[in-house]
Amino acid sequence: MQRNKDQLSRMSHDELIERVLEMQDILKEGLAVRDTLHTVLNNLLKAKAEEVEFYAGASESGLDAEGYALKKAWAAARHAVSNPHGLLKSS
Repeated sequence: MQRNKDQLSRMSHDELIERVLEMQDILKEGLAVRDTLHTVLNNLLKAKAEEVEFYAGASESGLDAEGYALKKAWAAARHAVSNPHGLLKSS
């Protein structure tokens, strides 16, 4: 649960320590999930290497809407595997 500055200032030292330890556990779990997803995505790219290569080299003008969507999806997957810490959700 997210707390504001006023709520945090009213917490005891022990409560703050407890909160920091909870957040540390949540962070560890999140990093483990990220690592697992990275491994799964890497394995998927390896298994679909021919399809990934085809769409990487395909001209956008020669693709239909579904092919273009696949080209973008495979490119995003390759980027995520090559740079797992730098993938940002674009708006």
